[in-house]
Amino acid sequence: MNAMPDSDDLDFSHAFDGPAKAPPSLAASSEAQRKEVTAGAVKLQQSGYYVNIVRPAPNVAPLAPGAKRSILCIDDDVPLVRILARKLSLDGYDVRTASDRQAIVVELQRLPSPHLILLDVGLPGITGFDLLQKVRQHPKLASIPVIMLTGHVSPEDVLHGMTSGADGYVSKPFQFDALAAAIKTVLGM
Repeated sequence: MNAMPDSDDLDFSHAFDGPAKAPPSLAASSEAQRKEVTAGAVKLQQSGYYVNIVRPAPNVAPLAPGAKRSILCIDDDVPLVRILARKLSLDGYDVRTASDRQAIVVELQRLPSPHLILLDVGLPGITGFDLLQKVRQHPKLASIPVIMLTGHVSPEDVLHGMTSGADGYVSKPFQFDALAAAIKTVLGM
C-alpha cells in the first residue's frame, strides 16, 4: 500500500514548466534496448499491450474489507475517460480521472496516492512522456506504476515510454481484456 505523504510534499504544479525533452532515437539506443523495443512493438501489435517490468511490482498488500485499488486515468479524451472509468469501476477499482492541467495537478497531489496511473501521451500543455519523467523524479510519486495508454505506438514511442519509466504500454484503440491483463500484471496481481 502507498505511504501517506503530507500533501505539502506532493506539490506537482511545477511539472508543466519547462520545455519538452526530445524523444530518444531508436538508432542511438543500445543493441539491447533496440531488441527489447522491437520485441515490445511486435507484442503491442499482436496483443494490444506490452508490459515492461523495469522494477518489481509493488508488494500488493491485502486491502481492508470494502477497500479498492485506485487507478488515476490521465487522458484529455473526456468521453473515453468516462467509459474507461465506468468499466474499471465495474471491475472493482476506485477510479479517479484528470483531463486538463489543473485536474492533473490536483489528482497527483490528492491523498491517498493512486495504486496505478494510466497515462495518455497527448495531453494539453505537456506530453505524457514528460509527465511520466516528472512523476519518476518525484520522491513521493516515483514508485507508482504507470501504464501508457496511447495511440503513439511506433518503436520510437515505445522506447520513449520505456526510457521514461513506463511499466506497461497499451495501444489505442484497445480491448478492455488487454487493458485488464496489463493492469493486473503491472500491479503484480
